[in-house]
Parts: sequence; C-alpha cells; structure tokens
Amino acid sequence: MHIAIQKIAQLKSEIKLEDVYNVLIVSIIVIILALALIALHRPISVHQFENVTKLSSQANHPDTQAMALQLMQQPEVAYGQYFRLLQAHQLETTRANQLPPFQVD
Repeated sequence: MHIAIQKIAQLKSEIKLEDVYNVLIVSIIVIILALALIALHRPISVHQFENVTKLSSQANHPDTQAMALQLMQQPEVAYGQYFRLLQAHQLETTRANQLPPFQVD
C-alpha cells in the first residue's frame, strides 16, 4: 500500500499544470470536432428541402440542378450534402457572373 502511495505522489510531482491545460484544450477541440461531424450527418429540415426542390427546378445552373435532383431521390439528405449543394450553386453563380460579354463580329 505504501508503494502505491509513493508512486501516486511521484506521478503528481511529474505532472505540470501546463500539461493539464494542454490535455484540456486538446479534449475540447476533439469534442467540438466530434459534435461538428455528428451535426453534418443529421438530416435537413423541411425548409431546406424546399430549397433543394427550388434548385432542382432552376435551369439556369445545370450542374446544380442535376445535383439537387440526385439529392431529392435520397430518403434523407444530410447537412453535409446540403452544404455541398449550396457551395456548388454559389460557385456556378459566380462563374456565370464572371463570363466575358458576348461579342458579335
């Protein structure tokens, strides 16, 4: 019993407060990342599914439209897929706005 108490006391003397803080910070970051991953796999709400439906009917952006049609065929749409769709829509909209004007010769 005395040996166990000595080992615990020795372990306490080797641990520094900075190490405890580092472990605490790392554990908080891991918890935040885990919660974010869980949130990305949750299904989207009805309002967001209506946005997917609207994007699937827009012929202005064919890539986004095709992606939205694929998402509508799934039984549940995760937030990660929904965010990918919105990013694709934004990139396609930006690309369409950056095209040079049509010149007739």
